Amino acid sequence: MPSALIIGASRGIGLGLTAELIGRGWDVVATQRSSSPALAATGAQVANVDIDDSDTVTALAGSLAGKTFDHVLINAGVTGGRADTASTVSRDAMAQLFWTNAIAPIRAGRVLLPLVREGGSIGFMTSILGSVGGRTHGYAELYSASKAALNSLSRGFAVQDVGSRAVAVLNLHPGWVKTDMGGADADIDVATSVKGLADVIAAAHPPGQVYVDYKGSSIPW
Repeated sequence: MPSALIIGASRGIGLGLTAELIGRGWDVVATQRSSSPALAATGAQVANVDIDDSDTVTALAGSLAGKTFDHVLINAGVTGGRADTASTVSRDAMAQLFWTNAIAPIRAGRVLLPLVREGGSIGFMTSILGSVGGRTHGYAELYSASKAALNSLSRGFAVQDVGSRAVAVLNLHPGWVKTDMGGADADIDVATSVKGLADVIAAAHPPGQVYVDYKGSSIPW
């Protein structure tokens, strides 16, 4: 039975992916920041983690010592103030945005990497908006910058932390999804996104790092 650890699964894509993988016969440990009856209903083993609090991630890793996973997914993200720009955002708001979207996921990845089995993969939920090469618009400039920072940090993570280990690194764009974050006008529903993401995760094999969408299509860095 393949296994996965999903950080950030109380709702939206994380919740949907937990249910999708369990439906495919995976053994899943999933985390929540606060109580989520919907997550409990999936049948996953549930743990409490706040991605912004590294101590909770370390505690989780300790509780899972001796267990390995085929895939570990760091699913974290906030939009920040939608109307904020580099000209208007406060220092505190910008620091929080970058902490949650870029710094905290890499910290968590470093703590949880030892739980990934050889031949497995570790993923970071990013966005096509984090693509510098593909950025030909000014939309969501701060959110985009935070995801670009995550992508950049993950490149160093792949080289420095994963190194020669037989572990793939996946930077995953879930699509524009109808969630609380994506909004009602988004292109696809959660079920479509997570089915594709599950296929991409199941097909991932080391070595190397990829930046792909939920269909497995490459995105320019």
